[in-house]
Amino acid sequence: LLQCHHYFGSILWFVFQLSNVEKFLGEFVVCNRKDAEEALSCGNVDWWKDMIVDMEISPGHDQIKMSSLSMVTQLARATCASQEFITLLEEWPIPVFPIKGLDLMSAGVKSGPKMRLTLSYLFDLWKKSRYEMNKEELLSHALDDAIPDPPSPRKMAKKRRAENSVNK
Repeated sequence: LLQCHHYFGSILWFVFQLSNVEKFLGEFVVCNRKDAEEALSCGNVDWWKDMIVDMEISPGHDQIKMSSLSMVTQLARATCASQEFITLLEEWPIPVFPIKGLDLMSAGVKSGPKMRLTLSYLFDLWKKSRYEMNKEELLSHALDDAIPDPPSPRKMAKKRRAENSVNK
């Protein structure tokens, strides 16, 4: 289904010469509209706030040219949300994730893949607390056993030389 939307979006871009931002926004609305309509009908404001936070400040998020707040409010408009609801989203102060890599290093977390997994784990805890946990509370969980170990690096196979090749 996503490939269909991507194909359709590519055709629209070609026919109408949309900018990359407009194309990205269109694909975003098409891909998230069903979930957004469900969240809107249930009155689930947290879904909308989580969408903004995930796009804006989650570890490893994509840097995009359009702000996540603008994208989410456009999605709200596409699902016929009331102006009051859109204003509520626009006036909501986006929280700041209190943990940085240096904080994790000072807490004893090894740099590299383990740090990324730890940062994601702490971000999920912070999100579940509805953005209420502070830096100290989060750092107390930095060495939890629930944080998975990174997969071991794969060893590269040695290249085989053709039997008939000769070193010169």
